[in-house]
Amino acid sequence: MAGKTVLLALSALAVVLLLSLPAGATVITINGSDFTNGLNSQTIGGLNWTSSPGNFNKKTVAGFTGVGITGKTGDEIDIGEFLTGQIPAGGLPFWVPSFTLGVLFDGPEFNDVQEVAQVKIWHQGGGTSVYTVTNTWDSNPLITDTATWTGFGTVTNLSPSASGYGAVWKITNPFGSVNDIVKIEFTALSGSCGSGNCTNQSDFTLVQFQYEPVPEPGTYAMLGAGLIALGLLARRRKA
Repeated sequence: MAGKTVLLALSALAVVLLLSLPAGATVITINGSDFTNGLNSQTIGGLNWTSSPGNFNKKTVAGFTGVGITGKTGDEIDIGEFLTGQIPAGGLPFWVPSFTLGVLFDGPEFNDVQEVAQVKIWHQGGGTSVYTVTNTWDSNPLITDTATWTGFGTVTNLSPSASGYGAVWKITNPFGSVNDIVKIEFTALSGSCGSGNCTNQSDFTLVQFQYEPVPEPGTYAMLGAGLIALGLLARRRKA
């Protein structure tokens, strides 16, 4: 009878632990359209988002809505401006399946440089990693349009870097298997001139951000230990 009671208790524990884990492939998608103009702090999709030094301000180009920051441009993330997403107190670290940036041109549209976006991540155990995505100049972006990303994964152009288009870039699996991220920050860096007058420095919008919470390793260990104990008890009962 005592063995049966222990078995039931462990079964209940396993169920509780399973229910406490995020479902497989629980990717949370945050769109630029989810932000509220005029705020500089907002919780969206379980992350705390802040803008500095201005407020959130959305911008739609060629059907793609992204969020920028009031200030230099008024509705894009400029050099010296920062859009940050962070887990709340007690929140789980995460990995990033993808993020998408808009209006990241290469010139001569709007006298832009080859615009550069910087992405910085903070790790749960301390330390940071910094990456950049740069739109590389092409004489005819309607035929070929490329960007370079210093991290992992792939870069895909969703809207060309040409007049009337959105210069939208999706970076898939940007940080590889890194799954201990607790904070991410987007800002712009100075770019070099590709063509034209190049009087307009880097700026862009965040069109979409995807992340997936990662359970603590200890949770998996507890679940594994419970399941192993269940198996051993079942074998002993049969014996």
